[in-house]
Amino acid sequence: MEKTIRKHILKRALAVALAASAALCWPALTPDQAWAAEKVAHIGQVQGAAQYSPYVGKDVEVQGVVTFRSGASSFYIQDPEGDGDDKTSDAILVYAPDASCGIGDLVSVSGEVTEYFNAGFRNKKETDLPVTEIKADRVKVLKNLGRAGLPKPIVLDQDRKIPRKTIDSDGLKVFNPDHDAIDFWESIEGMRVSIENAKVLGPQQYADVWVVPGTHEGPFNNCGGLSIAADDMHPEHICVYLAGDGGKQYRAKAGDHYDQPITGVVSYAFGNYQVMTLTNQMPPIIDGGLKHDFDKTAIVPDPSKLLVASYNIENFSKKYTSPTKVTRLGQSIVNDLHSPDIITVLELQDNDGKDDSGSTDASQSGQCLIDAVKAAGGPAYQLVNINPENNADGGQPGANIRVAYFYNPARVQLKSGVPAGKTTQAVKWQGGHLSLNPGRIDPQNSLFTATRKSLAAEFTFDGKDITLIANHLNSKRGDDTLYGQHQPVQLRSESKRLQLAQVIRHFVDDGLAQDPAKNIMLMGDFNDFEFSPVIKTLEGTTLTNLVGQHEAADRYSYFYGGNNQILDNIIVSKTLVPRCTFDIVHVNSPFMPDDRVSDHDPLLVQVDLP
Repeated sequence: MEKTIRKHILKRALAVALAASAALCWPALTPDQAWAAEKVAHIGQVQGAAQYSPYVGKDVEVQGVVTFRSGASSFYIQDPEGDGDDKTSDAILVYAPDASCGIGDLVSVSGEVTEYFNAGFRNKKETDLPVTEIKADRVKVLKNLGRAGLPKPIVLDQDRKIPRKTIDSDGLKVFNPDHDAIDFWESIEGMRVSIENAKVLGPQQYADVWVVPGTHEGPFNNCGGLSIAADDMHPEHICVYLAGDGGKQYRAKAGDHYDQPITGVVSYAFGNYQVMTLTNQMPPIIDGGLKHDFDKTAIVPDPSKLLVASYNIENFSKKYTSPTKVTRLGQSIVNDLHSPDIITVLELQDNDGKDDSGSTDASQSGQCLIDAVKAAGGPAYQLVNINPENNADGGQPGANIRVAYFYNPARVQLKSGVPAGKTTQAVKWQGGHLSLNPGRIDPQNSLFTATRKSLAAEFTFDGKDITLIANHLNSKRGDDTLYGQHQPVQLRSESKRLQLAQVIRHFVDDGLAQDPAKNIMLMGDFNDFEFSPVIKTLEGTTLTNLVGQHEAADRYSYFYGGNNQILDNIIVSKTLVPRCTFDIVHVNSPFMPDDRVSDHDPLLVQVDLP
C-alpha cells in the first residue's frame, strides 16, 4: 500500500513538472509514459555493439546534440561526449514530427527504441538492415550550442579505418567493426563524419555521389574508378547522399575531386550505408578533366579483318529516344567504333517504345539508327531482327526490347540459303550451319520467360563464315544488396542466368560437334561479371571470354553502386583468340546520364578470320 501511495505521489509531482515545462517540450509525456522511460547515460548504450539495439521495445531517455534534420519528421542527435567505445555508435535517429529544435540544440529525448526501415524497395523489410531510432514522446531543448557545439566529425580512413575487401565474414554472428565493413558502418550509424580530399568514382545518379577518401591509393582503373574483382567489392567506397533540393541535378563524374572536406551523418537507405548531407553544403567540386575521348580505341580498321561491336543502346526507339541521343549514338558508332562491320545491339525497342500498342515491329526504330549513322558519315547498315511476342521478353512494358544486328552489306553478307526464323521457331544446326538465319535459340523454353531470347545469325566475310549469338540475359533484380540483412548475399537472379547459360552452351556444343573449327562469337549484355559461374559455364572448355584476358585497368563496361564492373562480354571460339584484338570503349559509363548515349560502354573486337 505504501509503495502504491508513493508511486502515486511521484506521478502527480512528475505531472506538475511536465506541465511547467510544456513550453519547452514536444509533445508532453503522460505520467505513465514518463515513469516508464529509462534514463540512459549514453546513446552508445542504446545502439549497442550489434546490428540491432538491445533496447528495442523499451522506453529510454537520452541526451544529444541535434546534428542533422532528415525531412520534416526526423533528425539525428549525437552524444557530445560519447561512451568511449568505438564499437557503439554515439548517435541515433529520432522520429518526432513537429518537434521544435534546430541544428546545434542540446536536447533530451524520451521515447520507444525501434529498428526503422528507411527508404528502400518494396521488400526492404525482408532484405535491408534497419536504422536504430527513438520514436519520441518528448523532445526538450536544454540549450542551444550552435554549430560550434556540434560534435567533431570522424575523419573517415584517418580517425577510423574503413575495412578493405571484407563486407561480412561471419553471417552477422560476430560484431567486428575492425574487420567487417558492414559492422564498421553500423558502429558509426548516425554519427558525424567527414571525407577529406574525396575522389569521385563515377557519375552522380539518384542524388548519390560515390567517392573514396584522398588517402585511398587504389589501384584505380583508367577513368579513376574502382573495378570489382571476384574477391573485392570495395567496401571502402562511400556513397554521399545529397538530401534536399538539387541532389539529382548535381554534376559529378569519374575523376572529379574535392579539396575541402565533405561532412555529413551516416545513414542507410536502399540496402547501402551512406553519408547524408545537404546539396548546398557540399564543397566546390573540382573538374578532373575527363573527356569522352580519353579512351580512344587502339584498334585500327583493317580492310582484311572483320570488325564487330556489342552495344547496349539503352531503350532505343524511334518514338521516344531524343533526337540528340539518336544523333550522338550515330556519331559514336562512326567516330568511336570506326563503323563496325557488324553491330550486335541490345535494348532495341519497337517503333512506339513504351506505348503498348500490341505491335512489336522495330523496323522504324532500326531505320532511325541507320539514318543517324549515315548522317554521321557511316555506312548504310541493314537490320537483322526477329520481332518478339508482345510483352514476352521483359524490359519496359509495351516496349518489347530485343537483341538485333546491324551489318554493313558492303563488307559482310548475311549467309543465304536458309529462311529467316519466326518468333517461336527454334534454330538448329544442319551440317555445321544454322537451319534458320537469323534464328532464335529455344524461344519457347520456359527459362526465357520475360527474358530476351538469344539470337543466332551467320555472316560471311571475305568468303569465311562466322556465327554470332546475341544475348541479353535476365537482370540482377531480386539479388540481395551488399549491405543487406542476408550475409553472405543471396544472388537469386543467378540461378536463371546459369540455366540459360547451359541452354546456350548446349546450342554451341551442338554446332561444334558438327564442325569443331566453327567460328563462333557470343556477345551482348549477360548481366554478369567476367568471373561469374554464368560466364564460366558459357566458356566451358572450347570458348574464351576476351574480357577475362583484357587488361585490368580497362576491364569495365558499367558503373553501379560505386563500382565499375563488367556486364557485357564477348566470348569466342578458342581458335579465334590469338586472331582477335579486343577493346572496351569507355564513352558512356564514367559520365552523367545527359552526357552519354547509354549506361553501358560498347565492346569492340577485330578478328582475322581463319
